[in-house]
This record gives sequence, C-alpha cells and structure tokens, in this order.
Amino acid sequence: MRRPRDIQWSRVNDSLPERAEKTGNILHMSRLSQSHNGTYLCQAHNNYGRAADHYTLLVYVSLLPSSHHSKLPPSEEYPKDPGAVVETHSAVPYAVIGGILALLVFTVICVLIVTIWCSVRQKGSYLTHEASGLDEHGEVQEAFLNGNEASQGKKEYLL
Repeated sequence: MRRPRDIQWSRVNDSLPERAEKTGNILHMSRLSQSHNGTYLCQAHNNYGRAADHYTLLVYVSLLPSSHHSKLPPSEEYPKDPGAVVETHSAVPYAVIGGILALLVFTVICVLIVTIWCSVRQKGSYLTHEASGLDEHGEVQEAFLNGNEASQGKKEYLL
C-alpha cells in the first residue's frame, strides 16, 4: 500500500482555525471551542488516484455548576484540553474489493462472448441423417450426392 504524497486539509465554507496544525496526514487542533465546529475536508492523492473524505467536528461545552467549590488551584480546576485529533482513513480495502468485482464481471462477460461465438460457428456445420447421403442401412445414395433432382426431396402424401 502506498501512502499518499500530498494531503490537503480544508474546512468546508470556512478557513482552518488559527491553532490548527497539519502534521503529515493528521490535523491537530488545540484548545477546542464551539467555533471549531464544522465539516473538514481531507483530500489526498498518489500515483494510483485521488480520494477525499469529510469529517464533522462537534465541540460540546459542559460547565461545572457554580456551587462547586474546589480545593485545587484555578489552573488545575478543569482538566487540560487534549485537543482534537482527526486522522485520515484509508479507502484501500474498498478499492481492492471494487477492482476484484470488476475483474470478475469482465471475465464472465468474456466467457459468455466466447461461448456464444463458438456456438454460432458450430451451427449448421453438422449434417442430418437424411442430408448425409446415407440411407437407413448406411449405404450411399449416389443420386442424392450427384445432384439428381428426382431423388433430392422426399415427397409426403396425406391419406
């Protein structure tokens, strides 16, 4: 599996936040707030093609009740914000499965075409017992083979 050469992050209908950092295929945002809410677009490409995916980020703010009194210093009262890490996902399994299915369908179509072509070529190349020039006992009917019109066709009479 080849890694994408070029990965671009963008925010749909807006610019990336100021504190957003792009490191390789990872978009890292620190000190999240509700202003970071939105849909982010990751676009990547390599020698085999391009891929894009949308990621939605929703930040919820929960405040501690005002009656809560803590013995911790104000800097440690709230846990440190770990930030948000949005990592790209690989779409290779879907591409491989799609390629295998396409190859299978192509093979079935080719086999059908060859089978139909061979059956059309075979059609009419065999002789019936009457047209082969042999009678019931396997003897050659020379008149039929030589083109004698009197013996070429069978006549049927209804009684």
